[in-house]
Amino acid sequence: MKVKEIMHGITVVKPDTSVKEVAELMTAKRIGSVLVELAPLRYGILTERDILTKVVANDVDPKSVKAKEIMTELRVTIDAEASVEKASEILNVHHIRRLPVMKDGEIVGMVTARDVAKACMRLFSR
Repeated sequence: MKVKEIMHGITVVKPDTSVKEVAELMTAKRIGSVLVELAPLRYGILTERDILTKVVANDVDPKSVKAKEIMTELRVTIDAEASVEKASEILNVHHIRRLPVMKDGEIVGMVTARDVAKACMRLFSR
């Protein structure tokens, strides 16, 4: 099974979007992360955990913090044609839960550890 078969869409925000707006967007879309567009083809990722640990836990006003201030610049991606097994390996080696999916040099989707686990369950239950 290939990553492109289990990936889902991405949501992109501008770097100056407030964390409050990001949280509202995540809630409305029922997603756990957004990509932050830093420049053409250069992104960061901002997750629920970032908001919890960097804003809420430190009693910081989410209206005054920008996405670019708490996001992590993307370091790891996977090709859409790669196997689900390869995605699992990358997630485990890098201790991450979300992995942007690339096709022709652009991010076209996202896979999560949960997506990979579900796919593996389907593969092994055949």
